[in-house]
Amino acid sequence: MRYAVTGTSSALGTALGLALAVASEAAVVASAPLKTPDPLRASVVSVRITGQEWNWRTPWAKQAPWNRVVTGLVVPGPRILLASAAIGNHLLIEVQKLGRDERWPARVRLADVEGPLALLEVDDPSFWTGLGPLPLAETVPISGEVKVYRWIRSGQFDAATANVRQVRAARHGLSRVSLPSLEMTSAMEGGDSEVVVGDGKALGLVTSRNGDALTAIASPILRQFLKDASEPTYPGFARAGVAWQEMTNPALREDLGLRPGEGGVRLTRILPHGSGAGVLEVGDVILSVGGVEIDPTGQFEHPLYGRLSCALLFTEGHRPGDALDLGILRNRERLSVKITLRRMLPEQEEIPPYVIGRGPDYAVVGGLVFQELTGPYLAAASEGGRRPAPRLLIAVDREGAIPNPERPRIVVLTSVLPDAANLGFQDLRDLIVTTVNGKPIGSLPELRRALASPVGGYHVVEFLPGQGRGRLVLDVAEVEASRDRVKNLYGVGSGAD
Repeated sequence: MRYAVTGTSSALGTALGLALAVASEAAVVASAPLKTPDPLRASVVSVRITGQEWNWRTPWAKQAPWNRVVTGLVVPGPRILLASAAIGNHLLIEVQKLGRDERWPARVRLADVEGPLALLEVDDPSFWTGLGPLPLAETVPISGEVKVYRWIRSGQFDAATANVRQVRAARHGLSRVSLPSLEMTSAMEGGDSEVVVGDGKALGLVTSRNGDALTAIASPILRQFLKDASEPTYPGFARAGVAWQEMTNPALREDLGLRPGEGGVRLTRILPHGSGAGVLEVGDVILSVGGVEIDPTGQFEHPLYGRLSCALLFTEGHRPGDALDLGILRNRERLSVKITLRRMLPEQEEIPPYVIGRGPDYAVVGGLVFQELTGPYLAAASEGGRRPAPRLLIAVDREGAIPNPERPRIVVLTSVLPDAANLGFQDLRDLIVTTVNGKPIGSLPELRRALASPVGGYHVVEFLPGQGRGRLVLDVAEVEASRDRVKNLYGVGSGAD
């Protein structure tokens, strides 16, 4: 199925033309693929994404729908490869080719926010007529001129020269994974999703722009993603799950027992759901990864791209499940240990850094709005030049990525909808909840269970000390009486308790 955007005065002629075009293209597909004079134009397509985000300040509502046009690359399958964070909360995906107005519906075959990369499929075979994949380069240049390509709204195939500044480790979109990336400069105006090409091969997909600076995921990672996508179970990207400090201070180096000229970084945090859990310890000095030595700043000498962050040694060319040898210094003793690489999902963390494909879970009790603390909520709290409550930022810094079996989530009183049931509490917001009705709270399900057991006809909510209000008490009868009133006055949805 496909359709076109046309004016009413030419609708009849357009309909006849479309019918003839469909019949003609069907005949071409049945015989042999159409030869396109320019393989670049045949490999680059436009992808129109319509989506809608949730409103994390008022979690029963959604924000206005948005529309974004990004550039996709045709890859074998045939499929379309995207490097865009727009995939996730999408409602509709349409694709266009060769600068034409016709649009075909597409669907997501696979998406990984840690890329951020996605594969699209188009079921209508007529879409693929005249299109073909462009080879993905095995390596990328560290300098020199390349080209960036995209289709623009006028139907023109836009091209510009870009200059490669360096290859470095970078994160893209919401990802926490460092990937080999091209840093470039270009005079091309607007856009942030072009295809980078050199010597007739795709070198990368642009993910961001800052002035004239472009950043693209390099083609070796695109190749790795496509290979992994062909597996029966997609493995995702591996992460070390550790934090470290540099070892440039002479006194610190001597105290730990490092030799003159020896590199390495000292571990300051080991995440229990990361690759180093159960093997590495805080205070260990990582000297080498997979036989590659690390310098005192956490860099290593890449054979092709120069000095890069050692975070790449856990990702590039590896996948979750792979074993990796590490050389470490522990208590002045040099050891060789082996870790098994893991994929680290956001829902494994106490404060999920992003939430994709669903809205916030919430509870409204007597006008009090409770949510679990997440990255999207913090982002919403900082909109309009506001600053998130320092207590929430401290919680993220201290505990954010560390799962706690006793408290898997941090529950926050995010706001109060003024009502007779909550008199005196209407200015409260962004308070971390510790107990409800005497029961420890580590998730919204625990909060809901605690609310089923009021204390002497009252709901008693206690907060983390030092937040200004230590205790909040609601009359259970008033809460029940306010239920429908709050829903009707504030348009609260079905998530209210």
